[in-house]
Amino acid sequence: MASGKPHQRLARLRAARLLTDALNPFFVFTALYALVAFGEASALQATLYVAVELAAAAFVAGYVFLLRRRSRVGDFWISARRQRHAPALVLLATFAALLGSLALLGAPENLVATTFSMGLASAAVAATTLAWKASAHSAVAGHAAVAGLLVLGPLGSLFVLVLPLVLWSRVAIEAHTLAQALAGAGIGAAFAAAFLA
Repeated sequence: MASGKPHQRLARLRAARLLTDALNPFFVFTALYALVAFGEASALQATLYVAVELAAAAFVAGYVFLLRRRSRVGDFWISARRQRHAPALVLLATFAALLGSLALLGAPENLVATTFSMGLASAAVAATTLAWKASAHSAVAGHAAVAGLLVLGPLGSLFVLVLPLVLWSRVAIEAHTLAQALAGAGIGAAFAAAFLA
């Protein structure tokens, strides 16, 4: 019986790692953003808005991969709090550029508000991280859960289902404590509610 417990723990850890990678901030925010874009604009316009967001996401991901390659961060999700400062600034600058692009393109108000509120939530998590390690994964999932319901209606409930999976995975792989995961989710949810309600 004792041998089954380590096996179960390993299976649980693998499932948690798979979830934390599959439900990462890039994918969750891009899914929300794309659904809002296609719900608010013509297919051609929405495709353009999504292409701009994907370019922004690719820039941030490329920057983190470069840091990883140069051994300036320990892993792609930047688990060490002290390594998060420069990537957070790059992320926030990229959000500002994305918002500027959306303004120039005349993007729908809900898409701009969704992006703006997520950018502010990211800034709040980055500021929190200066003193304490709040979960960025959970912040994006918490934001998407509230923003999804407010902007997408019933379709947004998909993001409500994602939130507990993200919370569980971040705690299960010991990337965050439960308090850190819940704090991140609360920050994301609060900004979504403040700007989209």
